[in-house]
Amino acid sequence: MGRIEVIERALVRIAGLDSGPPLLFIHAFGDTGHCYNRVFRSRRLAQYRLIAVDLWGFGASPARSDVRTVAEYSGALETLILKVCPGQTVGLIGHSIAGSMAVEIATQLGNRICGVFSIEGNLTADDAMFTGKASNFDDPDTFKMSFLNDVWEMSQSSEALRHYYAAARMADSETMWNLGRDAKRISEENKLGEAFRGLQQPSNYYWSTASTPQKTRQWIEQSGIPNEIYSGAGHWPMIEQPEATAQSITDFFGGHGAESTTSELGRVLTDNGRR
Repeated sequence: MGRIEVIERALVRIAGLDSGPPLLFIHAFGDTGHCYNRVFRSRRLAQYRLIAVDLWGFGASPARSDVRTVAEYSGALETLILKVCPGQTVGLIGHSIAGSMAVEIATQLGNRICGVFSIEGNLTADDAMFTGKASNFDDPDTFKMSFLNDVWEMSQSSEALRHYYAAARMADSETMWNLGRDAKRISEENKLGEAFRGLQQPSNYYWSTASTPQKTRQWIEQSGIPNEIYSGAGHWPMIEQPEATAQSITDFFGGHGAESTTSELGRVLTDNGRR
């Protein structure tokens, strides 16, 4: 089921078809690339080269003093993409605050990025529910302890949150604290939502009424961004509904049953994989 490599001082999981079109999966605040393992096992994505990174300071990737904000993570991921996928067009999947990283990467790399699939990415200030807690603390270690206690309490009836708790325990406290405070800051005034709406590449916002804040739901409706609602799962559909999530990713990047712009996206990806 794939392999693990260390690239740009980050642990990177690679699965699927080595010669296939590359898709980069970026995990949420406090999480690790392991959250996508069930999706990676789906036969629905077998034709793609699947890449998931442990962001610096999370999982098995050591912290970097120069990578603490959304913009800094986006810049570091751009360097990683150019190294892992030289000369290739890449599709991005970002979860939660990593959805905003994906938007920033797409904005900077232009036609090197063929599409952004955001899984409940941050759009409004209300989406900074977990990350925003960092702004209430002056000390990184105290913040992490409080954060883990909160997640543990919520995880008693949720497999996805138990996974998240285990992942967050490995995170570097100072990295979490800095990234959380930055995410809270840039989430104000719906700036992240406007950035998503301004994408030049095809995009899809994948969300659930069970876990998306009301103000964000209203913004999605009013903004008219491309979006897809899933049901029966919360904020971690890749864990709770891996097959359905894999199918939606395939439909988006493969163009099955999608609009003409997404069909063109699928053609570009497929052509790129044959080069």
